[in-house]
Amino acid sequence: MGYNYVNFYGLLFSCPFDSELTSCRLRKIRQLTTKERLTYYSALTENEKKVLLTEHQKCLLVRDKKSLFHESQ
Repeated sequence: MGYNYVNFYGLLFSCPFDSELTSCRLRKIRQLTTKERLTYYSALTENEKKVLLTEHQKCLLVRDKKSLFHESQ
C-alpha cells in the first residue's frame, strides 16, 4: 500500500514556520505559479516525493526543537 502524499500539498504553498530556510528544496517550488507547482509535484515519482517529505520532516524537527529551546530561556 502506497503512502498518501495528497496530505502534503500545503507544503507547496507555505512553510509551517514564519520564514523558510534558503536551503529548503520546497522554496524553489513555492516560487512557481500554482498550476506549475501542482504539475511539478504530480510528476514526481513516489520515491522523489518521499525524499522531499523526509527532508521537510527532518527540518521541521530541528527547527521545532530550536524554537522550543529558545522559548524556554
